[in-house]
Amino acid sequence: MAENVSRIRKAVNGIKSRQLDLNTPIKLQSIQPITSGETHYNYLLTINDRKFLLRLTSVRKDDKGGNSWGAARIDLEFNGIKSLEKLGIAPKVYYKDTSCKILSKPFIISEYVAGRPITMMTEKDLKSLALILAELHKIHNVKGLRREPVKNYNRKYIEKRVDIITDPDFKYVNNRFKANLREAYKRIKNIKLRRQRLSVIHGDVSKDNLLRTKNGLKLIDWESVRLSEPQFEIATALERLNLTGRKRRILLSEYLKHSDKSNLEDLREYEKIRCFDRLLWSISEFAKLRQGITEKEKARHKSPSKYTANAHRELLRCEALGLFPKQTVLIICQK
Repeated sequence: MAENVSRIRKAVNGIKSRQLDLNTPIKLQSIQPITSGETHYNYLLTINDRKFLLRLTSVRKDDKGGNSWGAARIDLEFNGIKSLEKLGIAPKVYYKDTSCKILSKPFIISEYVAGRPITMMTEKDLKSLALILAELHKIHNVKGLRREPVKNYNRKYIEKRVDIITDPDFKYVNNRFKANLREAYKRIKNIKLRRQRLSVIHGDVSKDNLLRTKNGLKLIDWESVRLSEPQFEIATALERLNLTGRKRRILLSEYLKHSDKSNLEDLREYEKIRCFDRLLWSISEFAKLRQGITEKEKARHKSPSKYTANAHRELLRCEALGLFPKQTVLIICQK
């Protein structure tokens, strides 16, 4: 559930002006709900004739009155962006609250970046994105940024999800697919990634997080920023933006013009991990929605059919990468 506007007004009026880098007392002129993501509600605030973005986690308090999941996400985003502040590559962040005492959920207030959302990636967009990522991946040492090499990324979650989905009592996929999934997981486990130098990565390159602005293409929503392998960033962009054929070639060739070729070393292996993880995630999210497990999933306003479509799309990608036999049948049971 979105936050009551009157509560947001009261919360903002309780913030000291210097905390928002303002020289005069706060005058909140407007609050406007805007497009929200999977884990946040977003509000455009006009304060003292300046525009700010308030991002509110989309989960309620837990039974103890806290919100450990949302608080952790807000902390990661705030601290991650703060660590990049001097580099000028991310929106400036001003204020955070993880107590759930000011609003019912943890929130963050940052600079508002005005722009138009991306609906289809043009050749110009792809070249701009390639340059942004190449420049970002040249940054290797940022104090306070979490380190998360792919060998550690989601491995325990991947194993847990495979165990759940292939369990005989898991009723949402067919048994033949469960057997194929087990074989695919063996291939994932056998992937040996060479040690790479970690770089700053955005962590969630997608159309939702790209804006066309008066100053060119911009990446927003830095909650997943961390130090990791550039290859995983590129694998994520290829998967999330659904880049194949000519568009894939444009992004990769333009990226190599501005980056060392080692940044694409073993890219196919990183793509396997990424797509396999997303396949498992889509099936797991479908099951959660069907079971009505958490408020977080309900808050996303996503239908089970969307996760079904995601799962089938990721399966095709996994097939193309050689993880599954061609024309593997995935039947997702709707009941």
